[in-house]
Amino acid sequence: MRTATFLLALIATPAAAQDAITLKWSLKEGDKFFAKNVTDMDMSMMVMGQAIDIKMNITAVQRFKILAAKQDATTVEMTTLSMEMTTGGPVNIPGVGALGERMKGAILTAVLDDNMTVTKIQGYDKFLDKLAGDDEAMRKQMQQQFSESTMSQMFSQVFSFGNNKPVKVGDTWPRTEKMTVGGLDSVVKMKYKLDSITDGIAKMGWTGDMTLKAGATLPGLPEGFKVDKFEMKADKLGGSMKFDTKAGRLTESTQDADMNGSIAVAVAGQKIDMTMKIKVKQKVVIDDKNPIKD
Repeated sequence: MRTATFLLALIATPAAAQDAITLKWSLKEGDKFFAKNVTDMDMSMMVMGQAIDIKMNITAVQRFKILAAKQDATTVEMTTLSMEMTTGGPVNIPGVGALGERMKGAILTAVLDDNMTVTKIQGYDKFLDKLAGDDEAMRKQMQQQFSESTMSQMFSQVFSFGNNKPVKVGDTWPRTEKMTVGGLDSVVKMKYKLDSITDGIAKMGWTGDMTLKAGATLPGLPEGFKVDKFEMKADKLGGSMKFDTKAGRLTESTQDADMNGSIAVAVAGQKIDMTMKIKVKQKVVIDDKNPIKD
């Protein structure tokens, strides 16, 4: 559709909403664009009868550059240009600001298949070197916090959402993502729906179900603490997307999630129970212009 002039001319008409389109990035070698990602997280915990509230904002800008564009292997370089992390509430999380500074200039490369799914991450060891240097303890912590699957998701949220078949307004399609975040293995089963096409902008909505599983320990737990019980679920998970069908690229996406659960950690024969509620709102805006300079 993007390559047929007479069909593009019909995008703004009501009939075009019934035409099948392919929601897939149109990429060529040398293309460059920027993504500004703003995430707000509100966490409420109850630990041994004490309420703890933590608020966090993460604002990051990444530059994406297409190094190669082949049918089955599109190579994309992602450079973190800036990352600002701030926290609020009674609990101070040490090292948050320094982490944002270490992320500046960090580079990773991903290879995408024909369906824009990440098949390979390249440069991960150098990425960890940038974050941790020669500090082995820091490297281990960064590897937990920014695992290879977590970084793969940073590419997926920009490129991997469309169906590999043409869709019409009202059509739905599934997608499943697996990743590890902060020591937690998660599986997200999403259902996308093409809601409308107006003036060449396709609007999509999505809902999802998430399952989370913890290992024997979690990042941040002191030495000797082990996870005895972990139950976490998403009460709400969904979002929206806007896709420019003329340019063949995503322009905006949002995510809204409410999660709650309970955790029990054991140490020296004693067990500590805690409950947790987490609200996350995220917005990503993609543009040809660098939001830091332009």
